[in-house]
Amino acid sequence: MSRSDLASERKTQIINATIECITRYGYSNFSMQDVARVADVSKGIIHYYFLNKEDLMMTVLDHVSADIENLLHSGDLNPDPVARLTNVIWMCSSIVQNKREYYRINMDFWTQIDQKEKVRQEVASHYAKFRNSIAVIIQQGITQGVFRKGDSQQFASMIIAMIDGIALQWLFDEGVYSYDEIVQNCEEAILKFLIIKN
Repeated sequence: MSRSDLASERKTQIINATIECITRYGYSNFSMQDVARVADVSKGIIHYYFLNKEDLMMTVLDHVSADIENLLHSGDLNPDPVARLTNVIWMCSSIVQNKREYYRINMDFWTQIDQKEKVRQEVASHYAKFRNSIAVIIQQGITQGVFRKGDSQQFASMIIAMIDGIALQWLFDEGVYSYDEIVQNCEEAILKFLIIKN
């Protein structure tokens, strides 16, 4: 294994350990020693790759967001905007069920946006990327005459708000509703709003 491969593997190991620590203890309540213990490395190794806890946290946020962005782009080759949007709605909604720790990490980052400007900017930047990814699909539908005319960025914001809202409620109380059923209802409501009736 080359040095760069080893360094990349070690960084990923530390990032995954940090994700586990945030999930267990929360953003503010874990230490670098906790990360070192979970990653089975010394604190010195962590500081070799990451300047400080904030640097590590920003890397974790980028890692989590990149995974979500990759999910968003997985259906990019489909020429049908309705199918692409449906795919995005279900993929984004599935994150809370299948990658619950990612959603919890995002919530922990949200709690920091008033105290840390850098975190606020990072979270805003990632939401902008999500919004843009969805807006591209909506704009494709508008251009093809499938979706109603309007501000695709605003429509994307509404979709993200709906997905985040149902995910948060379900995380706080899994018995509040059938998650798949409410996602289905949200998908139908979104498509009913966007699709032009013939």
